[in-house]
Amino acid sequence: MRKIFTSLAMMSLALTTALAQNITLKFTGVTTSGDYVQMDSVQVQNLTRSWTETLVYPDTVLEFPVVSIAEAQGAETRISAYPNPATGFTNVTVSVAQSGEATLQMYNLAGQRVAERVMALEAGQNHFEVRMQTAQVYLLAVATAQGCCTIKLLNSCTGAENGISFRGNSNAVEKRQSSNPFQSGDELKIVGFAINSGIVIASAEVQQQQTTSENITLLFALPAVSNSVSVSPSTRVVFSSGNLQWSATNGGSTATTHAVAGGGTAAGTWRFAPNQWDTIGSAHSNMSSSYNGWIDLFGWGTSGYNNKYPYMTSTTHSDYGNGNTDIFGTNYDWGVFNAIYAPKTRTTYAPGSWRTLTRTEWTYLLDTRSTTSGIRYAKATVNGVQGLIIVPDNWSASTYALDSTNTRNTTFTTNVISAAQWVTLENAGATFLPCNGNRSGTLVSAVSVREGGYYWSATYFSSDVVYALNFGIYGVGVAYAGRSLGRSVRLVKDM
Repeated sequence: MRKIFTSLAMMSLALTTALAQNITLKFTGVTTSGDYVQMDSVQVQNLTRSWTETLVYPDTVLEFPVVSIAEAQGAETRISAYPNPATGFTNVTVSVAQSGEATLQMYNLAGQRVAERVMALEAGQNHFEVRMQTAQVYLLAVATAQGCCTIKLLNSCTGAENGISFRGNSNAVEKRQSSNPFQSGDELKIVGFAINSGIVIASAEVQQQQTTSENITLLFALPAVSNSVSVSPSTRVVFSSGNLQWSATNGGSTATTHAVAGGGTAAGTWRFAPNQWDTIGSAHSNMSSSYNGWIDLFGWGTSGYNNKYPYMTSTTHSDYGNGNTDIFGTNYDWGVFNAIYAPKTRTTYAPGSWRTLTRTEWTYLLDTRSTTSGIRYAKATVNGVQGLIIVPDNWSASTYALDSTNTRNTTFTTNVISAAQWVTLENAGATFLPCNGNRSGTLVSAVSVREGGYYWSATYFSSDVVYALNFGIYGVGVAYAGRSLGRSVRLVKDM
């Protein structure tokens, strides 16, 4: 009888909590052509209550507490989740004023406890990953000595087994929660600001009544050529926002498909890495047609066209690519054949939007092109990852003082750049090609992951060998490579 009473009480709490969830706004900047813009700040003006609040990078999420008397909200304990609704998992942040033991419990709509974690939390933010197995509404309750709070989690698809995993903590008080008065339905006016070539540019304004959580895209009219690396006397391109990656599912969260050239769909998900320095490396040892993680080292021409699948691990070179012809302009080229998702802008590019550079374009980019500053590239370590920085034609040397530029045999520690510093370079159009190693079958050398960058071109040499960009401790240049070797792909879009 007591168990039945507890279940009914939890169901009631879940329903009343649904009326009292916080409203969370997430802001992303994009150009009018859909390319990602790193915003310097976002200004939110509440026209109903006459206040203005500004978020400064890296804070691009603002949460308004909307609390009713039916919600058990602790005065010094707060909880938030993103994304919510979720697709199998969500990231939960529990903020507490004092260190101490906490109990996290997750219930389904039947009032059954499906996951629990008891641990000591530190004062500040404590981060968890919550996995939800069934498409339904869950209730997550957190109890500490300072109080308890709950949040409703809406899961929209089948995921992994229910569970709560600890991801770490931070000492800062959660910055993204607003202390200004807010009620559902308030009229907001929102504008973003970005720095382009040293000039502050405002986005188009968004004005609306805010009644629900929302991902808000702010549009910037930035010059399209501001970040374009020329690859011939007559061709200018922009690089994608990260290396190309593929998953048989969607990184383990849900099964999915993607559009292909000529219509129809194929299994798996293609995306650009969330950050320019992101790589997979040694995890390619798990590579298979059913592996649900991401991979980013591909045999040549393994777009999926004509049974040349991205997860191929054959070491027979002639199994790959397009015979004795280039993949330039063909469906063997990953960007030509497949739709590709860009996480930063939440944009899906149609097949044919992107392509691979040719041998002569890589060579021109690194060795021949004229630039305003005289700088074409520099070896560097960005956010702890070694690699190669390529700067646009209109790069200003005053943007960031790069050392040993256009130098093949310097070390990667010549330029050591933090993630925060990289924002300045990326905003000015710099591209970073991370060292990601070289795969043979499913074997990846740990040394090559740290010290070698290998990127495909679209140009063949023979049925067994093609051209690729190689850079490491001792040099930078285009050389021969066996087609079956797993190498990185960085796509470009013609201007």
